[in-house]
Amino acid sequence: MLQVTRVDLSYFFRTKWLLATLIGLNITDMLVVGVVYNGLMTINYFEFYVPGVVIVGLFFASFDVGRRVHLGLTEGVSQYYLTLPVSLNALVLAHLLSAGLGGLIYAGILIVIAGASLMALHLPSLFTTSTIVLLPFLFVLSMGLAGIAAVLNLFSKAGDRYWVFADGIQTALVGLSTVAYPLATVSTFFTPPILTFVEYNPLSQGAEALRTVVYGAASNPVFNYPALFFGSFILLAIGVFSYRHVFTRLRDTGRI
Repeated sequence: MLQVTRVDLSYFFRTKWLLATLIGLNITDMLVVGVVYNGLMTINYFEFYVPGVVIVGLFFASFDVGRRVHLGLTEGVSQYYLTLPVSLNALVLAHLLSAGLGGLIYAGILIVIAGASLMALHLPSLFTTSTIVLLPFLFVLSMGLAGIAAVLNLFSKAGDRYWVFADGIQTALVGLSTVAYPLATVSTFFTPPILTFVEYNPLSQGAEALRTVVYGAASNPVFNYPALFFGSFILLAIGVFSYRHVFTRLRDTGRI
């Protein structure tokens, strides 16, 4: 299982130039959007936006496991895994573990770069003991977000539908979150049921968790650890069920 996890994780970091480009885009996003919008908001938007970009990076990195599984299903890699002396549950866990580690490592890289930038600007830094305490929660969040990708693999089957579904889900989750705007600003555009989703959206909880690390818990009434943990755990459980169903069907019928 650990060997499958290692190989699966290595695919994410194998394209080093692509990884460097994605990190560069995230940092550019922080600087350009953060600085430009800073003069349009009543809050220090740069401070607010940086943790949001870190969580979006974690999301896309963990979500990438769905792309790898989709390619594995279409290219025969998953069929090969099923011939190995690895249980179905271990194979599912290996993919979700690689997603959790990939998202955590990618977010860690962004935290280091963003933390150095904040320190250079004499702003509150992400380098705190609270950040280290938060890492296990971010790891569970990353695995949970990968569960969404598992659901997409369950319903998209073969073909290009996976990419359409993935783009739609990513746009919806990022748009209906507090990654880019405070909840008070979002509340002027949406009705209470949607606001409840925005508040408990895993991306919102992750972003607010990092903001709590930077600004202190007293200034953030939205975030709470149980919501972050249990929301991530529910998504993780859904991901385990979905991937298990996909691999069971692949094992029994040869296709999904």
